[in-house]
Amino acid sequence: MRSSTASIFPSSRSVLAVALAIGLTGCAGLPSATDLAGQNATRLQGEITSSSPLNINDGSHYQVFDLTLQQGDLVRVRVTGALEDAVLTLLDERGQLVNGPRQGGLHLAPETSGRYRLGVSGSADNGYGPFALELEKITPQNSGALLLDESVYGLLSRGQDANHYQLSVSEAGLYQISMGSDELDTVLKLSGGGLDLENDDYGQSTDSQLVAQLQPGTYQVTATALDQPAEGTYDLQVSQRSLPQGVELTNGGELSIGQSISGLADSSPRQYQLTVPERALLRVRMNSSEIDSYLTLQGPGVNVEDDDGGGDLDAQITALVQPGTYRVAATTADGGAGLFELTSSLQPISGDGNRIRPGELIAGRLTSEQGTQTTLVISEPGFYHVDLISADFDALLRLQGGGLDLEDDDGAGGTNSRIGRYLDAGNYQLTSKDYDDSSTGTYVLSVELADEG
Repeated sequence: MRSSTASIFPSSRSVLAVALAIGLTGCAGLPSATDLAGQNATRLQGEITSSSPLNINDGSHYQVFDLTLQQGDLVRVRVTGALEDAVLTLLDERGQLVNGPRQGGLHLAPETSGRYRLGVSGSADNGYGPFALELEKITPQNSGALLLDESVYGLLSRGQDANHYQLSVSEAGLYQISMGSDELDTVLKLSGGGLDLENDDYGQSTDSQLVAQLQPGTYQVTATALDQPAEGTYDLQVSQRSLPQGVELTNGGELSIGQSISGLADSSPRQYQLTVPERALLRVRMNSSEIDSYLTLQGPGVNVEDDDGGGDLDAQITALVQPGTYRVAATTADGGAGLFELTSSLQPISGDGNRIRPGELIAGRLTSEQGTQTTLVISEPGFYHVDLISADFDALLRLQGGGLDLEDDDGAGGTNSRIGRYLDAGNYQLTSKDYDDSSTGTYVLSVELADEG
């Protein structure tokens, strides 16, 4: 989802028109009107300096280009150059807002033929520098067939905020569908062949991407956006994708402890079976740079799920498990599709005592609101991680002693706790509690020597 960014212009169209239009009707030195009729591409250049006209609302400076545009044309404008985060705005000859303001790019789709004014502004009162505008006439394709490795340029408008395309697949394989835009917070959908996939944000961008294993057949691809109203242009492309060298997809079956496998998540959870030979601390982690990972773990006495316990968009489940067979389900939190890596590890429990030393894992059971007390014995000074892990309650860990009184709720990811601190040799008191003082259950305490920070 596109983050909310304060515009450098007022939200009111009438105020905006005043802000830019004050100097439009008689500024000396403005370029003459550029007529795009008969031209497929045009390049305009300019520079924002301290002597450029001033936007009255925020103190930024701007330059204006007069254009002659024809009804029915679609012109893509891209800005390059040293002017950072340049903002583009299109006004009609009456000074009314037509499109923008937007950073980096803009589309021009006039409802009537005539003269228009394209404003280029700095994003702040200290925004200066040369720039170039690339204006290119584009014929939008808002429906029809998508061909492999051919880019489609589409337009969403108030009367048509979703465009539908057909994708015919002749060869089974891994396919990638990408939708990008400088103007929209895109949403990409794929349906057909038993699939019903959707993606909003890919990675750290507001662009969209779906990766899916497709069988021969016909699929529908829908290009839309979260924006209200959805007005803007986008690029859409389909390509066949090869797996990284040495990677094979394992989309179900047996998952061995210590094994790392790759899978493809889509609308159907990938199911795996994992056999645990002894009472231990089990960690299952799902990593991906393409999807928002989501994990579930079910088995003897355990039924837990996690979205982002692994940090960022990765998932991780850490739980005390008994011998038996467990089911791991790997899917996505947002209905997207993409590759992931799944790993698991097992650490035996050292015991159930009320004392713990570095390198040990001990199991306990929380039975009261006051929590459970455990003595931490540190023989050598150093930086240590002390973790409290539970699938039964929201862990709250407290460490006292040596002049310290520390507390943590969820530093170990999910609802697990971690205190990382340099500790001198000596004894410390650990208190294991439920954050809400309302739940009971089993937990694991672990202490490890770690790198500081």
